[in-house]
Parts: sequence; C-alpha cells; structure tokens
Amino acid sequence: MIDIGVAEVLTCPFADEIKRDLIDWANGQQCLVVDGGAHKTKNYTRPETLGLKKLFSWIQGNLAEISVKLSQDTGSLYNLPDKNNVRNFRIDSYWLLNYPLNSWVEPHNHFPHAISFGYYINIPDKSAPLILDNHRIYVKEGQLITFMSHKMHWVPPATVNGRTLIAGDIAYLSRFLNEGYSLN
Repeated sequence: MIDIGVAEVLTCPFADEIKRDLIDWANGQQCLVVDGGAHKTKNYTRPETLGLKKLFSWIQGNLAEISVKLSQDTGSLYNLPDKNNVRNFRIDSYWLLNYPLNSWVEPHNHFPHAISFGYYINIPDKSAPLILDNHRIYVKEGQLITFMSHKMHWVPPATVNGRTLIAGDIAYLSRFLNEGYSLN
C-alpha cells in the first residue's frame, strides 16, 4: 500500500491475470457521454464477470486496512482501538469510465458514500492524471486508488485515447447491520 496523503494506492497482485476479462467486459458495455466527454456505463451493483468478482473480493479484503489509513489524520473517534469491530465496509456500486481524446470529467465528489475508488485497467503513456484535492496522481495500470468520497476530484482533458478504469463507491455499514439493530 502506498500512502500519498490524500489517497491510498494499492497495486493488484493479479492485474495481468484479470486484464483481458476486464477489457472484454468493458468493450461490451453501452456508455453514455457525461459532461466533459468521458464515456460512462450505468451503475452496477454485482460483479458481471469472474475477473470483476476476483477484483472486488481483493478490494473487499483490503477495506478495513484502507479505512484505517484514510482516517488516520482526521481526528475521528473511528480510530480508537475499541472501534475495531465497526470496520464494516462494502462495495455499493461501480461503473466503467473511458476517456476518448480530449475528454475529461468535471470536478465532483461522491458524498454521501464513505470511500470511493478507481481501478485502472488501461493507462496509455501520457494519460491525464487524477486530480484529487488539488494533488495530481499519475495512475498506472493495475493500481487501485481509494479516497474519502467527500473529496473533490476530476480528470483534465485527455491527451491520448483509451484511459479506462472501473470506478465505484463503498458504503460504511457500521456495527448496527451486524447486530440486527432496529428502531422498531
């Protein structure tokens, strides 16, 4: 795990193994053009392929550690030792993004989700960086970038064609879901 301050960066240990599956899935998707010209699929809630299942299982297995790292400098009570039983996060939804030449994504955030991510499938040389809280992050294929969902982020105009990633949001479920908590 690489700490760059505003995000946590992990390199998928089996990125080469799942790349073909993810590209095949991506090529079969219908996309809408969003403001800025990037292409985006609908939001999905369940993995569509074996490669996506393997990727999301790996992400899910790292979420407790990611949440601790992202929350370190926040002053949150979440960081107290007795909070170990509430590190309960789940991938809520995901979508594919592809950046044709000269396309970009406007500044935005993903509130009210807890954590957002991008997993980078294809990053041609000279691809535009991810701008997160005014920090430039030059991503690489096979990297997972995670950050707090309320952080503003965007992608400047693409100078090359084909920057492709799976983006998504992660929900915080707290201890109440595990304990069957009810207001009734």
